[in-house]
Amino acid sequence: MKFEFSIDIPAPRELVWKIALDPNLRPEWDVRIAKFYVRREPGAGAPITIVFRSFIFRPRAEAVFLRFDPPNQSMIRIGPATPNIVPSGGGTWIFEETETVIRMTTRFNLKTAGVKAPAWLIRALVRSLRRLKRLVLQHQRKSNLAAAAESNATHTK
Repeated sequence: MKFEFSIDIPAPRELVWKIALDPNLRPEWDVRIAKFYVRREPGAGAPITIVFRSFIFRPRAEAVFLRFDPPNQSMIRIGPATPNIVPSGGGTWIFEETETVIRMTTRFNLKTAGVKAPAWLIRALVRSLRRLKRLVLQHQRKSNLAAAAESNATHTK
């Protein structure tokens, strides 16, 4: 099963990349993920362990970065989950600049035979992208406020 979704985020590409790929922030915005461990410095070939959220179970899968090109694109291959209630396959994230926003596109090619996932997975992905946008904008506001406070402090000296 192949599918693709995009979301426009009015923030710098580097910030969107940083938050989207931060393993510590991933469970905060991605409703599908309970834990996301990158087991060495991120880059092509880096092994990943993903613990998924589900109603009762915490399926676990091993994955690997196939491509890691900050802040443009990442690609992973996900192996079978245990228990097998989450599809394996691969995913690509692309971060494109437009005139006013960063468009984050997620593309998936998943093996769904015998796995009941696509409907809930698609809903969860859409919800996750919206949460990512909110989180990026929160970080951007905090950063802007800190910069304004620093600027004011410099001007009052």
